[in-house]
Amino acid sequence: MASLFAVLTPLWIPVDMLVFTHVAWVNLAFGRIVASFAFTGLVFYCRRAISLKHAYWALVILFSIPSLFFLFSHLILSNTLMSKTGMIAASSYAFLPFVMVAGISIFPLTIRESIAFVLPLLLISSLPMITSHTYMIPDFKAIAVFWLLILVATVGILSSISQLQLMHNLFTQSVIDPLTGVFNRRSGIEMIALQLALARRHHYPLALVFVDLDNFKQINDNHGHDAGDQLLVQVADAWQETLRSSDIILRWGGEEFVFLLPHTNGKGAEEFIRERCPAVQKPDATIQTYSFGVAEWLTDNITHGSALVSLADQRMYQAKIQGKNCIVGCSGNDHARSIELLNC
Repeated sequence: MASLFAVLTPLWIPVDMLVFTHVAWVNLAFGRIVASFAFTGLVFYCRRAISLKHAYWALVILFSIPSLFFLFSHLILSNTLMSKTGMIAASSYAFLPFVMVAGISIFPLTIRESIAFVLPLLLISSLPMITSHTYMIPDFKAIAVFWLLILVATVGILSSISQLQLMHNLFTQSVIDPLTGVFNRRSGIEMIALQLALARRHHYPLALVFVDLDNFKQINDNHGHDAGDQLLVQVADAWQETLRSSDIILRWGGEEFVFLLPHTNGKGAEEFIRERCPAVQKPDATIQTYSFGVAEWLTDNITHGSALVSLADQRMYQAKIQGKNCIVGCSGNDHARSIELLNC
């Protein structure tokens, strides 16, 4: 939008030259050129925006520039004698507030954010209406124009909120597992890569735990898939409550989950699982058990996320072979495995 306004704003100068006095169009041209440079500066600022705070400031600047130009143009035109053609051209400046409040609809904002941006625009737009200059309100009373402006602003706010909701839904569908509510495999691959990159940069341990529910197929066969789905939800909820706020749980597929444990080495991950394993009851009233495979990038000397997952997966299958309900972990001596029975 800033790029578009930077180009379009000065293009109206020839029209002002044709219909206004020399003093009026020169002052308006000066205002348009300043606004165009301001929009251009905003373009470069947006390229360096790296946080939500920067984004807020970019929006504030984006709507402040036309608002200030609107007040500047009103000051110029309200003291200018104009012909009928000039009156028609000047009335076009009255539509700038409508463009500004309608522009809110382009951005995905919350209700609070939308109102925070719209209210100052409505206040600024109402200032010239108080003077009731005829060029500002052609064929309408000021109250009618302002009411229409409020209606446009309301539609813009609703559109902005709808965009945010749509983005939220798309994000949820692409990132969140619809059954368990935890992150899905697609987003998990990116998270593993990101967490591993951070761990390598700051050289802290990062453990990855591959988890498989023992004898899950029997649940589906004996109690139905709905019971199996419900068990998966209970397991995901239980582990989310058990894991630390900095840990990440992913549903890898079927009855398989992956835990990412930052600042945790292999031994710490094994101890954490053994001590904190939640007791989730199956439909047959027995406690659900798990097979765990643990890998840790420093201990196992692995620098790629896919290799870390693959190693943890292999160790999980070893836990299955060893009789399930156990952990196959890692140690510092040539990737030696340790088998530890769980009490969950």
